[in-house]
Amino acid sequence: MFFDSHCHLAAENLASQLHAVLQRAHAAGVTQILSIGDDIDASRFAIEQAESSIEGVSIWSTAGLHPQKALEWDEDTTDKLRELWLQPTVMAVGEIGLDFFYDDAHPEYPGATRERQEHVLREQLQSAIELDLPVVLHNRDADERLLSILGEFPKLRGVVHCFGSAQEVADRLLEKGFYLGFTGLVTFKNAQSVRDVAARCPLDCLLIETDAPFLAPVPHRGKTNEPSFVPLVAQTIARL
Repeated sequence: MFFDSHCHLAAENLASQLHAVLQRAHAAGVTQILSIGDDIDASRFAIEQAESSIEGVSIWSTAGLHPQKALEWDEDTTDKLRELWLQPTVMAVGEIGLDFFYDDAHPEYPGATRERQEHVLREQLQSAIELDLPVVLHNRDADERLLSILGEFPKLRGVVHCFGSAQEVADRLLEKGFYLGFTGLVTFKNAQSVRDVAARCPLDCLLIETDAPFLAPVPHRGKTNEPSFVPLVAQTIARL
């Protein structure tokens, strides 16, 4: 049996065919899914999905504001999210984090400033501490800043999902007690460094995920990803 520990079931191309997606997941041996919220609306939708688990697949949810959505943060956001974090199906604060690829330093990828992303992240990390919830972290091109901010919250626990950084970053996160989540990246020919980290990651600190509808594993690369593909991630890591 498989647990897809990170899947965006609220994404339109999965939500629009949810029944079929869950049927295929169940047929592939996937019996549990963590449905990720990355803004207020998606978080609410993920909670609704989790409250009506079907097709023999149990669904849990998260709630949070993704760094690419940091411009949406306002004075009411914490209260809106806190209401969601208190729902019984919500297992974590996330997806939150830093994305310095999509910041204001890259005009072709407009996003929030790094300072704003860090502020939004800290606000949500503090809530996770107060509510005693784990966090689901996004990290792109922000290794040192993320590690530094995590150091400000020593009681945090959680996972850095879709791990794609260097071994040294993995070691520092593992020392802090975090889990590493691995996606279909481990099946890509040009991702040997990710495979190397996965091969060295202690099994009791390793999670498998699809990040569906993104990052479909080989041989489905380029197609819409879905939870039924998570066994391919597990099989690749098992071979490693």
